[in-house]
Amino acid sequence: MTDVDWVRLAPSTALPRGTAVNVDIDGEQVALFHSDDGFHALAEACPHMGAPLSQGEIHGGQVKCPWHGWRYDLATGTRQDRRGQPARVYPVAVHDGWLSLGLPRRKEPA
Repeated sequence: MTDVDWVRLAPSTALPRGTAVNVDIDGEQVALFHSDDGFHALAEACPHMGAPLSQGEIHGGQVKCPWHGWRYDLATGTRQDRRGQPARVYPVAVHDGWLSLGLPRRKEPA
């Protein structure tokens, strides 16, 4: 991906399956998840009212918002329980045993 900057986070073994953590990279808050189908990342703030998605329950490739129970697909960010605004998705990769997160490339000032 050329439109993102990859940030190396931690060894992939640092985040056990079925858990999530909030990652703050230069003020960008990202919820990083390790589900049964791999690693995923969504914006930390739930689109509904800003709840911390990293504190939500992970079930079957979805995260359930800890405040109001809205469910989001971890791979696509789409709302699963009914129509609604999706959660922002970030690319995640494992390179040489390390988790890397893709953040939008910042444009240089002209």
